[in-house]
Amino acid sequence: MRIDVSHARTVVQNIMQAGGMTPEQAQAVARRMVASDLYGHVTHGVAMVPMYLERLGDGRICADGTLKTLQDHGSAFSWECGRLPGAWVMEQAIEQMLERIESHPVVTATIANCGHIGALQVYSDEIAQRGLLGLMMVTDPGVVSVAPFGGATPVLTSNPMAVIIPTRDQPVLVDVSTSVTSNTAVRNYQEAGRKLPGNWLLDNQGVPTNEPSVLADDPPGTILPLGGEDFGYKGFGLGLMVEAYALALTGYGRHQGHKRGGQGVFFQVIDPARFCGSEVFLDETTFVRKQCLDSTPAKHASHAAPSACCPPKEGASCLGSGPSAKNGPGVRMPGQRAQEKRADQLANGLAVDDAVVASIDACAARLKVPGLS
Repeated sequence: MRIDVSHARTVVQNIMQAGGMTPEQAQAVARRMVASDLYGHVTHGVAMVPMYLERLGDGRICADGTLKTLQDHGSAFSWECGRLPGAWVMEQAIEQMLERIESHPVVTATIANCGHIGALQVYSDEIAQRGLLGLMMVTDPGVVSVAPFGGATPVLTSNPMAVIIPTRDQPVLVDVSTSVTSNTAVRNYQEAGRKLPGNWLLDNQGVPTNEPSVLADDPPGTILPLGGEDFGYKGFGLGLMVEAYALALTGYGRHQGHKRGGQGVFFQVIDPARFCGSEVFLDETTFVRKQCLDSTPAKHASHAAPSACCPPKEGASCLGSGPSAKNGPGVRMPGQRAQEKRADQLANGLAVDDAVVASIDACAARLKVPGLS
């Protein structure tokens, strides 16, 4: 079903506000949830409305409270958030960072005990439009689903990270988990009654498998680090990087025994004008982007690989997967497909699965506010 983007934002905002958020919090959450769908991150889009209401009900998301400043050194600040809505917290942080970058070449923020912030890519626009370089990392110390490479006991989780690289054309937007796939994706495959496209998991004996149900075993199986069976040590290393930046540096770590639902966030922006100069920087990023896109397509190359975000329906591709509509086979830059999806949906309406529409309408009816349909 295609839904007007503004209507979708209004519906989600009204539901979140009826669920207990302030108008400002609800607006921020609605804005970033819909942005997730626009970019093709359907697992972090409006489908999360029921989960957010559940977390508001059980305290994993708190609408009451204030941002607590732990340290502030001008170019670096550290907050503790008491599980305030993640999208609202992130918007406050971005506002601070863009204000401070006027006076500092680098601004770094750490955020502890933040409510779920969603897909990292949805926070890229404000940074890229200013010609700034950005780096983000986030994880939840209450979730364990990824074993260290060579192990079978979960210690880490999917530990996503994002890089924002401005160019004179489209920005390059890297947004990846440091594991082969995410917890939500595995759950989606299991609920769809389908095997994973590859051996992305280990069972609780450490044997590679494509059976999604092993994560629910007792003891549970685990998700392989990015790189899989052969090169997972690379993803394991990146996962540890996220742990250090998003948990240890925020002071919100696993050793403290936090319950699931609070996240640690690392966010840094860099102004190229204070280093080599903006023009020289953009000359290089624009040149490299063009060289990549002009690369002769490999004969075996295909971007129609199985989706790591959700199981596609029979005969259809999952949002965010498949070849670029613009370029076809060959090189596709990180974030290019997402930006094409965004442009299409802004013009033609948000693509929302009928089952998701029904679940949101049920939430709206319960809270006595208008639904999507």
